[in-house]
Amino acid sequence: MVAIAATARWRARIVAAAASAGISIADPQAGVPGIRVLTCASGDLGAIVPRLARDDAPPRPAIGAHSDSIADRELRDAVADVAALLSLHGNVVLDLDAGGGRHRPPRPDVVVSAGVDRPQWTEPAVTLPVGRSRHGSPLTVALTAGPGFEATLLELARLVEADAA
Repeated sequence: MVAIAATARWRARIVAAAASAGISIADPQAGVPGIRVLTCASGDLGAIVPRLARDDAPPRPAIGAHSDSIADRELRDAVADVAALLSLHGNVVLDLDAGGGRHRPPRPDVVVSAGVDRPQWTEPAVTLPVGRSRHGSPLTVALTAGPGFEATLLELARLVEADAA
């Protein structure tokens, strides 16, 4: 399953886009303000995202990825793989854990990090399954976006999901 955390407005847009693609996604908290989670089956993003109006899509986002701050090596490698995939599609991905330099890097618009089983997001996010650990447990990576980058976030998530398929 793919978990999408979004505002009420974006949840309504996602549910409508899914319905137009013949996919049933329920939003039990439709109209409730704040960020809530929707779930869809793996593979559904590929049908949903192209149906979302992209007239308000911002330019290419600033993307940051965590590297050294993730303790679990397999999760850290999964985040690195997703960052590399996004780089292959023409994005510049900054290492958020890189030290040094006098200037702080600009706050990224989208962050790639390790997903957890029961996320508690404060910003729009998508958690994607990207494989299994050597012990057989699912590896998930989270993409989190700042305000205004919801459409871009879903497009990036679609790229990651298509690559994992």
